[in-house]
Amino acid sequence: MADDQTSGVQSTGVANAPKNRRGRMIPVWFFVGLLLLIYGILILITGIREWSHPPTTVLSNLHPTFWWSLLLIALGAIFTFTSYPKKRK
Repeated sequence: MADDQTSGVQSTGVANAPKNRRGRMIPVWFFVGLLLLIYGILILITGIREWSHPPTTVLSNLHPTFWWSLLLIALGAIFTFTSYPKKRK
């Protein structure tokens, strides 16, 4: 059987993507960056709260929650802004 050009379905039954789609693919790294930003902000809030009321862990005086949240925010910003979907011309 030949390809059916009107429906975009081959003889195998698999649908073809249209050749002139208006939609753009968004890189997965954009969403990874957004997740890192969101988690970083949430952990930052916890880290700021723990600064005055530190937990009873061994190295709580180093405030790892605060510093790791800053690292997550920085990485999230890098991933988000470098993989931000750009408009095609």
